Amino acid sequence: MARVTIKDIAEQAGVSPATVSRFLNKRYGSMSSETRDRIAQVIEHTGYKPNNAARSLRLDRTNTIGVILADIRNPFSSAMLEELSQQAAQRGCSIVTAISSNNSQSEAEALERLVDAGVDGIIVNTCSNDPAPLRAVAATKPVVLLDRDVEGIDLSLVTSNNAALIDELLDQLQQAGCTRYHLLTEYDETSSVRRGRADRFEHEIRRRGLAGCVLALDPDAGHAAAQISACLEPAEIPSHSAAATSCKPITGFIAINGLVFLRFVEALGLTDTVVPRDALVATFDEYPWNHVLFGGVTTAMQDTAGLATAVLEQLFTAIDQLNRRGGFMPAPQHIEVPGTIIPRASSRLR
Repeated sequence: MARVTIKDIAEQAGVSPATVSRFLNKRYGSMSSETRDRIAQVIEHTGYKPNNAARSLRLDRTNTIGVILADIRNPFSSAMLEELSQQAAQRGCSIVTAISSNNSQSEAEALERLVDAGVDGIIVNTCSNDPAPLRAVAATKPVVLLDRDVEGIDLSLVTSNNAALIDELLDQLQQAGCTRYHLLTEYDETSSVRRGRADRFEHEIRRRGLAGCVLALDPDAGHAAAQISACLEPAEIPSHSAAATSCKPITGFIAINGLVFLRFVEALGLTDTVVPRDALVATFDEYPWNHVLFGGVTTAMQDTAGLATAVLEQLFTAIDQLNRRGGFMPAPQHIEVPGTIIPRASSRLR
């Protein structure tokens, strides 16, 4: 039996071979849903299987993309990797993953390995403050930054609306009557996202006239427990504070990410503190344990599916444009994907 070709599909569907090619590459453009359905039906009826190897050679593409993650211990990273893998597979691509472990040298070496492996483009959740390795790769290969930015280079970035999420978490705690606020973060400051969230928190504390500070939570559970206990000790609220008239200090904690939240929960278990009786709590990143701890944890949920869709769209657009005759890199885009606040019992006083 002769192999079914794109030309055969086009004739049976009543369209041009170019239209079938666009359909197979998921570049639908203005293609109507009726046309797409008709082509899909012909493909299903004929059992057509595209020759991906030949198509890759023709287009000088490997249908693989590189992904570098800074910290796989962070639950956000593992959730993002799952979304990226699923959505890339739906586009007919495979992912080659590298973990930098928040080490800039490891990130630079991973960039070199991925280029040598011939990936079509690279998504980088960067940990580096040195733009040179990224600049060298981006001169010849599409690169899109995920979640974290780096100064000194203009690349497309896809991240969450972090400033707005900090504002809304503070709203939740302020409306519950908190008089003191602590943003719990890490000692390591390699993440532009953590720095941005911390800067926004400090800005809002000043603007709203509240008492609060950013606190780097010790990775040792015992030391972290001592830090938490110190935050809960009675203290005089500054007279300029909007909460100065409160008769009982109420402390609110915001964990800057899921990893810090888990450290906080471990340390809290070494104290007599009961949430939400003694303190109110909120965190970034939605995970199954957020539903059960403290009767439910108020959460700033990042849209991992939306982030994956946006970063892949940016990358594939750049790959397509670069592979065209006389192709060029598209202008960098800064995209913020909105997150959602989920109010729960941990930010409501009993």
